[in-house]
Amino acid sequence: MAASRPDACFVGIERAWGSMRRLFKRLNALNLNHVRAIEGDAAFLLQHVFAPQSLSEIWINFSDPWPKERHHNRRLIQDAFIKILAERLKPGGEVTIATDHADYATWITNVLSRQSHLQSIYETPSVHQLPGRTPTKYEQKAIDAGVPIHYFFWRRESELSVETRIQKVGNMPNVVLEGEYQREEILRLIGHVTDQVWHETHRDMQVVIKMTDIYCQMPNNHGLISVMVREGELVQYFGISILFRKNNQLLIKLAPIGQPRSTWGVKKAVQKVTDLILETHPNLWLASSTVGL
Repeated sequence: MAASRPDACFVGIERAWGSMRRLFKRLNALNLNHVRAIEGDAAFLLQHVFAPQSLSEIWINFSDPWPKERHHNRRLIQDAFIKILAERLKPGGEVTIATDHADYATWITNVLSRQSHLQSIYETPSVHQLPGRTPTKYEQKAIDAGVPIHYFFWRRESELSVETRIQKVGNMPNVVLEGEYQREEILRLIGHVTDQVWHETHRDMQVVIKMTDIYCQMPNNHGLISVMVREGELVQYFGISILFRKNNQLLIKLAPIGQPRSTWGVKKAVQKVTDLILETHPNLWLASSTVGL
């Protein structure tokens, strides 16, 4: 497609690094310089990377159908995602969604039918053939095997107001505690709360914080906590360090692992660790903090 349209600018989004590498090889072989690729989550990137009314066309090819019912919330096509998609399309912009999973096709039909900004170009929500479409390798295998493909070809027809929400990334959160403590007790305390999940709400956004593991950093026996934070579509995996300093000081800070953005959820995770330690160690007090919640 990109080779036949040299005047257009293409941006691809893919979560799998192996697929990204194959794409780069093909782009180099074809000497295509008008294609860019981003590794990441499509729902998050569509909302935070692309400006409203900036895209002429969007293609979604065979996103994971997540067939088990308990995993349906992981499907890409959701009401909120379609709303953002419509906002990112220019008036008259088009979206093509392809799937070979019948239940997912029904799901997509129901999601699209609940909104009014996009309209099907055909009389039906989906069709089994698209004139002029070049199938992907996966798509061609399904066609050769006789598996029906469901194509949703919809266009943005109506005007809509766009809500722009920008989450500022602040300074890296650091906390210094002072007072008497036993490092073994602190490490044991954090070990007892691993696998615990905290659910928070920030500006109408659901935030999930989970501490999964704690490790000992040698040779100083510092602590390293493995953390997952989910804020809407953004998921970050990173580490929080507990550094035992001289003069009865304790430093709680982000580790370089994962290179997290200092979002509200990440700051809240650092605050959670701080609160856990202060609640169980009355001889410690807060000397300084840049968490800023």
